[in-house]
Amino acid sequence: MRSRTNLPVLIAYILVGLLATAFLAAQMGGEFVFGGYRVNAVFKTGADLVAGDDVSMSGLRVGKIETLTPMAGAVEVSMLLHQDFTPVFKDARAVIRQKNLLGEAYVELNRGHASQGAIPQGGTIDQDHTLTPVEVDEVLNALDPQVRDQLNLVINTLGQATAGRGQDMNAAAADLSSVLIDLQALAHTLASNSGHLDALIADLRKVMETLAAWHAEFRALITDWDHVMATLASREQNLQGTLVEQDRVMGILDQALGGSAAQRLHGAIAQGPAMMDNTNHYLNGAATVFGAVQNETPGIAQLFRELASVMSGIGHPDEPGSNPNDWVHMWRVYCADQCFQPAVP
Repeated sequence: MRSRTNLPVLIAYILVGLLATAFLAAQMGGEFVFGGYRVNAVFKTGADLVAGDDVSMSGLRVGKIETLTPMAGAVEVSMLLHQDFTPVFKDARAVIRQKNLLGEAYVELNRGHASQGAIPQGGTIDQDHTLTPVEVDEVLNALDPQVRDQLNLVINTLGQATAGRGQDMNAAAADLSSVLIDLQALAHTLASNSGHLDALIADLRKVMETLAAWHAEFRALITDWDHVMATLASREQNLQGTLVEQDRVMGILDQALGGSAAQRLHGAIAQGPAMMDNTNHYLNGAATVFGAVQNETPGIAQLFRELASVMSGIGHPDEPGSNPNDWVHMWRVYCADQCFQPAVP
């Protein structure tokens, strides 16, 4: 009987012991008793990191730093993450941030995008995707004494200007947040159109190169334009005189065509086509008549010679021994040339 009752008690003691051990392990940092996801990150410097510091994502603690290993000009930080926040992808980013003014630090981790693929267990985030904060003393040590004095003056002046204006600055912070959201949308738009901007810049570069190549031609064109404008300026007085004379001519025409003169001119122009038809008919008939007369010109000339012989009174040019002074004609024929020539004695 005693052996049968001792077995359940033993089992109960064992279970209570295991639960107590698990509780103590969790309280003593044994959150990764059942393992986790290890990933490394290479930083330029450890920046006050120590083993056991937190690793967070979006403000939530997701793991811790296990070890820090010095490298050539860098530090490799080994991180152990909870399985619920894994895996970490190849475009993941890690940043060392300050937790408080006491110098404590932690690693802020951005998992990245699943489309880039996961980093395997024990993989590394390279230095191109990590960022180490710059210490204030490093910045101040990089400045010369004169610049440090000026910076001290600026800081003191800024402190005096913002003293007692905390409420106004808090009110302005809300507006600044909306401005930052708008700037983020603008930056996203510019990033999505970066290809178009690159093409535009390339086109502008081609335009500038073309303008540079045609600089001499543009300069000659501008010089010729200056010559043209100078010539027009020198001829302005002559052009003005021409316009004045044109005004006078138009005034004279307006005066000449005033009253009934315009009506008579209109009537004359209206009768012009009929007059041109009559003139053409007359010229055609005259051409026919004068053509016939031209053909009969030798016969007409002979007829006048015979009439001159018949109508002559005393003497005849063809009679031998006749005296031209005694020639008396009963009619006279006038022509452009003499109708006949007296014989030469």
